[in-house]
Amino acid sequence: MKYSVTMLSALALLTGCGSAIAPDQADGKDCNYAIASAACSPASYCDPGDPSPTNGYLRNHSYGLTGDKTHVVGLCRRKGATGAACLGQDQCTSGQCVHPGASPLGSKGTCQ
Repeated sequence: MKYSVTMLSALALLTGCGSAIAPDQADGKDCNYAIASAACSPASYCDPGDPSPTNGYLRNHSYGLTGDKTHVVGLCRRKGATGAACLGQDQCTSGQCVHPGASPLGSKGTCQ
């Protein structure tokens, strides 16, 4: 019995399901939105997509030996240049995302 538990634990760790998604992911790879500032390379940001009004973010990664821990999964995307659509400062190369006038909460702005 002890041998099978040890083997199962080792298998879980080797397959990566025992831990959160690592930081510094490349563009196009899944990223850990919980560590958004370090989830992707410095020229990229972690985009979790648009949240569902009822369920929140739809992609989650479960980990831990029993799968009791989770974090939101995003996708690493290149930061936008001037004029690109954005939701936050981390999505722009300039670090400035401007929302003109009295735009509705959650609407996209423009990188400066």
